[in-house]
Amino acid sequence: MVDAFRTHIMQTKELGTCPVRQIGGCSFLYMRISNVYIVTVVSSNANAACAFKFVVEVCIFEISCPRLFVS
Repeated sequence: MVDAFRTHIMQTKELGTCPVRQIGGCSFLYMRISNVYIVTVVSSNANAACAFKFVVEVCIFEISCPRLFVS
């Protein structure tokens, strides 16, 4: 699933300002931080604001507690 998003991003020169892409039957909600894409994939009608808030909270938590995510 993420390979479809990666391929789409690599083929698209300009992403524009919309952080949501419809590919196949899934919605890809993404944000780019430096050269890293944080992607949320949903196959149903999801609340984009809630999805982005969740991703931002996870990123903030990971930054504040980096040792929890190191194996």
